[in-house]
Formats: sequence, structure tokens, C-alpha cells
Amino acid sequence: MRSLLIALTTLLLVSCGGNGNSKDDQFLPDANGRHGEILLLLDDNLWNSRVGEILESNLNKHPEGPYLRPEPMFNYFRKKPDDLNHMNKLNRNILKVMVDHDSTYATTAVLERPNYYAKNQLFVIIKDSDVNRLYEFLLNDFDVIADLFNDFELKQYMRYYKEEINDNVNEMAQKRFGISITIPSESTLEKEKDGFAWVKRERSQNLIGNQANKTEGGTFWIQQGILFWSQKYDSASQFTFDGVLQSRDTVLKYNVPGKVKGSYMATEYDPGYKPEGREFDFKGYPTYEVRGLWKHAGHRGAFGGGPFVQYTIHNKAKKELITVCGYVYAPKFDKREYIREIDAMLQSIEVIK
Repeated sequence: MRSLLIALTTLLLVSCGGNGNSKDDQFLPDANGRHGEILLLLDDNLWNSRVGEILESNLNKHPEGPYLRPEPMFNYFRKKPDDLNHMNKLNRNILKVMVDHDSTYATTAVLERPNYYAKNQLFVIIKDSDVNRLYEFLLNDFDVIADLFNDFELKQYMRYYKEEINDNVNEMAQKRFGISITIPSESTLEKEKDGFAWVKRERSQNLIGNQANKTEGGTFWIQQGILFWSQKYDSASQFTFDGVLQSRDTVLKYNVPGKVKGSYMATEYDPGYKPEGREFDFKGYPTYEVRGLWKHAGHRGAFGGGPFVQYTIHNKAKKELITVCGYVYAPKFDKREYIREIDAMLQSIEVIK
């Protein structure tokens, strides 16, 4: 929500729940639709203008972090407002962009309406009386809107995982690493030893083949993993970008073997996909976030890789660094939503004082 805090000083942001009456939310139907997909509501004049062009350009931007192949920030489909029907109204994410000819605005207005037509739905309206100012907002401040939908999607995953929490993994994390974490119940504990643990979540998904682009169809496995490790904090150099990566590479080499004998998980440092890091405050604790790609190293025959997100949390009271790393292996599929799921798990972490 970094952009949101800045942009709130220059635009009107209004939030109201469930048609303005939160007491009625319990009677609303459940939202549906795919995660990461937005229903756009624009009339033909706007959609076929530069407003529609910049809106598409923003939605097609790549999500944060290195990816092996380009993916859009959001999937989307467009309807004219007059064509909105009962089924469309239940879509999980709805964004309406309009010119309001009946009012006069000093600045572009953004109305955030959670649970408007359905429970667990986010409906956002962007409107202005000046089409040129509307375009300028989409050109310069669309990050505000992207942050709203990204934050909403994270909360939806977190809500679901909280209802289906893996108590065994959470108890292990509390006992060994001094943190609680919400991980889906179908996850399994692959490895546990002093200062390290490895949790796997595996599932299958069908993929329809496409002869035109030679895409193979079938049922394929998807793996998400959560790695935990801890170390004593002895030097400031440990809590730097280079220090965090050095610790990561050492831990992975000795604890996360690949299927080919002698291979192990490693970090991709190719200039085109090198990891990205930032230090930020996470619930009151200095934390280093790293986003990048993992690969298998140690043997020519080793293959496989994908994106990862990693938090290294500095618990000053205990003079300890706790790292939680989530990774994805899904070679046949886009990774955006799987990484969003990882983000939700990491965001659920609470440090036990």
C-alpha cells in the first residue's frame, strides 16, 4: 500500500460496505470468479479511447519480482455497465471507470466498496467529470488501484488459510522458531531438524493442450514449499542483502537436495533474473524481503526452478534472525497466483515475544 498513502492526499477515497449497510452483508451471496481476475466496467466510448488503452497497459504490467516468463499483474475481462447481469455482479473483483456528467469534481474520485453485490467482493469505482483528468489519474496513479486489489486478494487467501490452518506446522514453527504462521491444512512436514524445517504443499491441476502453440495437455503436479531456518545474530553484516543471500545459499545447499544425486536448491544470479531485496518494518520487526528465482545446482543433469519470496526477520530481543522462504515449482503454469498465495502465508507470520 505504499502508493496509496501518498495518493490519498490528492484524491477522494471513500469506503463503504455492502450497499452501504453492513448489517445486510450476511444475506449477500458469495463472490465467485478466479483470484487475480478483474471485471472491468466501461462504456464503449471510454474503452475505445486512450483511457481504455492506459487501463489495459496498467493491468498488463508484470507483477513484482523476477519471473521466467512475462505474466500480467491481473487478468481481466470487460463489460459495458448496462450489460452487468446477476452472474457478473458476483465477480470477486470489479473495477468501474466512468465519466460523471451530472457532477463537477475538483479531483478524480475513487470509491472503494467491499461486499457491494456479494460477500468477499471488492468493487472499486473511478470517476471524474473531466475525461482528461481521468486519463491522467490512470496514467500516474494507477498503483493506488493495483494496491487495493492486491491487498484485497492477499486478505482473501489469508482468510481462507486461517479457516484451514495446519495446526501441526504452526505448533512446530512456534516451538522451533518463535513464530506462528498460517499454512494450508493439506501441507506436510518434509524435514525437521535443529534450526531448519521444510514444509511442502502439493496438488495437481489440469491443463488443456493447444496444438496451435504446441502446448501439452494433461494433469501436472504443482509444489509450493515453505522453508524455515534461524541463526544467532552476531554481526550487522548478516542483516544486509548480501548477508541474507549468503546465509540462504549455505542453508539450501546442505538442507534442500534435488532429485538428481549431488544436486541442491540454489539461487539464480543471472543478470536478467537476479534477486531483488528491500528492508522494511514487518509488524514492528526489521525484516529483509528477497524476491527472486531458485534453481537446482550441483549436477549437470539437475533441472527445475521457479520464483521464491523470502522474509528474514530480526528479533532483536532474542538476538536472532528467523528466515521463512516460500517457493513455487509449477513449470506448466503461470506463477503469479501461486506467489500471491506464498505472500499471504508470509504476511500471516506473527513473532512470539
